[in-house]
Amino acid sequence: MDNYLYCAVFTFSFVLISWFVIRTSKTVKTGRDFSVADRSLTAAQVSWVIIGTLVGGISTIGTVQAAYDHGVAAWIFTLGSGISCFVLGCFFAVALRREQVVTVSEFLGNYFGERFQYYSSFFNSLGMFIHIIAQYLAAMAILQSVFGFSQVISVLITTGLMALFVVSGGIAGAGTVGRIKFFMLYGIMVLSAVLAVRNGGGFEAILARLPQGGRFLSLFSYGVTPTLVDMGSMIVGVLSTQIYLQAIFAAKTVRQARNGAFLSALVIPPIGILGIIIGLYLRAYYPDLGADSAQALPFFFKIAFPSGIAALFSAGLLLVVVGTGAGLVLGVTTNLYMDGISKMPRLSAGMDPLRLIRACALVVVAASSAIVFTGLDSTILKWSYLSMGLRGASVFAGLFVVIFMGSLRESKAMQTALYLMPLLYMLGAGLQS
Repeated sequence: MDNYLYCAVFTFSFVLISWFVIRTSKTVKTGRDFSVADRSLTAAQVSWVIIGTLVGGISTIGTVQAAYDHGVAAWIFTLGSGISCFVLGCFFAVALRREQVVTVSEFLGNYFGERFQYYSSFFNSLGMFIHIIAQYLAAMAILQSVFGFSQVISVLITTGLMALFVVSGGIAGAGTVGRIKFFMLYGIMVLSAVLAVRNGGGFEAILARLPQGGRFLSLFSYGVTPTLVDMGSMIVGVLSTQIYLQAIFAAKTVRQARNGAFLSALVIPPIGILGIIIGLYLRAYYPDLGADSAQALPFFFKIAFPSGIAALFSAGLLLVVVGTGAGLVLGVTTNLYMDGISKMPRLSAGMDPLRLIRACALVVVAASSAIVFTGLDSTILKWSYLSMGLRGASVFAGLFVVIFMGSLRESKAMQTALYLMPLLYMLGAGLQS
């Protein structure tokens, strides 16, 4: 009976929350509305878009999983996210917002030429595409935990939900998701962390039960070099990702863009700390999760809360994951349309831009689900760090040169280096795997 109640509450809660999000579609009338909300976002709305996409399965399910496996090192993702948003507000937001562009590749193309615009757009999109796969893994973990669905059914449901979210609202929809996610996620994670500490007999009692003599309390528990590489990849990846910078492009003014980035930097890192507390509690008292560590957070909900509340929290968590995946799909779609299809008159002539953009979004969702169907399986954070690194190699170096090293913009050697960086990163990642 409890299981039926759990599934029923989960389904009802998710449908109700989704309905509020999808209502945003009524405000989207043109392709410009879909991509940059007619450049009308306030600082809070800029932050909602960033949070709505950056805080997802990795910051919640992935962080709890990584804390269960590695301890405090799981903070790297949300800590790096906060640092990167702070740097974005300090050094990059002004130049990006003043340029009046829609994609970061378009911004780079204004300085390094149209060919580099297409080149960086391809690798940036590829990096975001990899990140979408991480959201699939997180969403599948929730669906399998709640309903016991097979991998195939979980992928199909996740595909449908992401398609619905991204097609309905565009950048404004991402902001709506972000606002709902922020309040819901903080409530869920704070309550869960407090309950974990209480059920564990206090934080000291939890720490005393952890294995391997304090290894779980080190930020470098899986090695100094890998940790620094992951942190660096995280920071430059955020500063290079279309959907996060798209929030800056959509801001009403330069000041609103900067303040939105600073607000995001303030509120994201604590979410990771809350996830770490939950992960350490589970490692201390439930050390046999093993290969099921990706389902650690849904498992905690089931053991710590009554069925109805656990179902509500799991539904909220699924919204967090799907919203992040939809935001990433939006970023890839914007790149494909603005840096590709819109430049091809034979494809775009005579077609409604909004319909064409939405069609591109559906293609991106379908392609990402096809990749997941191949049976790829890894930790959620591993996919995310690979994704961030690739985005950083294709975009960040160019941004850095434009903003801090303007005298080198015309250097042929520098431009050659910019072309080589994503290729070298992919070679290095391949050698490490």
